[in-house]
Amino acid sequence: MRSILFIVFSFFSLSLFAQQYELTKDIDTLYYYKYEKPIIEKLRLIKPTEKKDFCRFSSDKYYLELSSKSNKYLMYADEIWEGKKTGKTFIKEFDLTDKQVNEIKNLIISLKIHEIPTDKQIKDWAFGFDGITYKFELKNGNNYSYKHYWTPTSQQKFVESNVINYFVIKIDEIIDYQQNSKKFTKEIPYFSWTKDGVSWNALKLINKNNYSEYKRYKKLMKKNKS
Repeated sequence: MRSILFIVFSFFSLSLFAQQYELTKDIDTLYYYKYEKPIIEKLRLIKPTEKKDFCRFSSDKYYLELSSKSNKYLMYADEIWEGKKTGKTFIKEFDLTDKQVNEIKNLIISLKIHEIPTDKQIKDWAFGFDGITYKFELKNGNNYSYKHYWTPTSQQKFVESNVINYFVIKIDEIIDYQQNSKKFTKEIPYFSWTKDGVSWNALKLINKNNYSEYKRYKKLMKKNKS
């Protein structure tokens, strides 16, 4: 029964995509609908169904989007309380400079990123349960491509894994990810939070400076819950 449902859902997903635009052969519609689509909607990023060209690189670290509309990347955190999401999300947006955009575009072209097949089509690519998945999306006219790569740093050293690893390192440098990530974490207004697609939770340390705020916050949460 589960196999039949899987086949039906696969056919439905592919048909829905195909009604909107042409697909490249490496598209992974199941992964997109299950994991990616809800996040794209939450962050209000460009959807493949929109008549807009864009290039997007993302992971649970950030979502970077290049388009004629805007060039930016976003970090986000979902608030959790008593082990459950509250429905609140803190989103911080970083605008990219023209210099950063040009460096990213040149990097994509020089490394021929969009010519690399998705990880499932790479013979030597290994998979596991933990790790980080990097995703590439490209919408050009009616053509849309969505690829992902599970934990490039855990792969053996071969051409595709080396290129993806190098690309990730360079992108992080160009957008100053390490420094901005620290700023983002300090600004998260929640005492406990998590991110979609990852299994860890983060907790803000309680100290004498924020303890009274924490108590007021906890009291308010209990009041809203009752």
